[in-house]
Amino acid sequence: MSNNETMNRCIRCGRCMAVCPVYQTTFHEADVARGRLAVLEQVNRLAGPPTQRMREILSRCLLCGACDEVCANKVPVTRIIQENRAALVRKRRGLQAGYPLVRSLRTGGVAGEIVSKGGALFEALFCRQIPETSGLHLRFPLSFFSKRSTIPSIAWTTFLKNCRPQPEAAARRMRVGFFVGCGANYLFPDTAASLVRILNEMGVDTVIPQDQGCCGLAAFVSGDTDAARALAMRNIEAFAALEVDAVLSVCASCGAHLQEMGRIYQDDPMLERGARWISRKHRDAMSFLMEELSLESYLRQRSAAAAETDGSLLRVAYHDPCHLRIAQGVSDAPRRMIKAVPGVQLADPPPKPMCCGHGGDFNLLHFALSMDILDRRMDDLLKVEPDAIVTGCTGCLLQLSEGVGRRGLSGKVSVLHPLVLVGKAIAGPESA
Repeated sequence: MSNNETMNRCIRCGRCMAVCPVYQTTFHEADVARGRLAVLEQVNRLAGPPTQRMREILSRCLLCGACDEVCANKVPVTRIIQENRAALVRKRRGLQAGYPLVRSLRTGGVAGEIVSKGGALFEALFCRQIPETSGLHLRFPLSFFSKRSTIPSIAWTTFLKNCRPQPEAAARRMRVGFFVGCGANYLFPDTAASLVRILNEMGVDTVIPQDQGCCGLAAFVSGDTDAARALAMRNIEAFAALEVDAVLSVCASCGAHLQEMGRIYQDDPMLERGARWISRKHRDAMSFLMEELSLESYLRQRSAAAAETDGSLLRVAYHDPCHLRIAQGVSDAPRRMIKAVPGVQLADPPPKPMCCGHGGDFNLLHFALSMDILDRRMDDLLKVEPDAIVTGCTGCLLQLSEGVGRRGLSGKVSVLHPLVLVGKAIAGPESA
């Protein structure tokens, strides 16, 4: 079915208006799915060159999938938006046209404000630590540092460099591959280390290919499909030869992309077989631990023992990543896992899950709008007065850390992955 035929299925019912985080912030018709589809229909009908207004409208979508989830006629809005972004890139009119990324940053000067806020961080991020193929480069151009109140710490020794292969034990019941992802490798290595610790405790062998790379989501959603395909090929070569029961991820965004790779590259004979293998094997780590390894029972046994010696509770608010709840259908498992962690109390924020406003390059292209969406989400999360906010996506971790910083709560409210809570519980009281 062509894009035109698919878009014509939109009946302008308005369901998308009730769930779109951008529209719920701006209340502009062009910022909701039905408005964007109407603009695209008009442009396609006139068959004229894409306008700046069209590029702007396409860029103001978070691709969170909320509209897809509620659409009465199942119009795949996020897919249509991404395909039109890709068409713009092919015409050299893409979202990033004129937008400085790393290649141009290296040839220019660094503003004094940037240096004062973290020159060493800038040097590590752009010049040493992170390869240009990483999706993190789309998140951290100069404007990132000049606008934000919270600058992420970069791991001087990345998780992949730091991890050591563990000898396999004959009695172990399962063998899994671990797709680390850029966020867990460079920014949140404690999340990756926690998963490995948990799997080891549960008697599972973990295979971590050293030649894996960026999942390619950042390039894909911005329309750079050539770069996304190259990254996909690298990961297929790293994982497809493994004899594993599953391929796990700890970042919802990476996981959603891996899970969709079979569909995304179905027209590419070189990629399709390996991409479908990864799609079939992929599982979000939290869901896998709960559904396949009975982690909940294991944690509840520890919780019963801990209750006798420690009565303090860490009050935790859980944020649903869109790429986990909507794209992968995982919502219940993280909550059950958090509830089972000794010394932790889950306080679910009202009224319903909502996007945090990060959205990869959306956070850069529309920073003020991204912060407005974040403010609304922070209002909900802070209503339950949490000691910590936890979420299963590295992009959300970055965004929510910014939210905590803007509210003056750094050091008072922690932001971390749920697996870190579990890892600390398994490691014992000395790591809490």
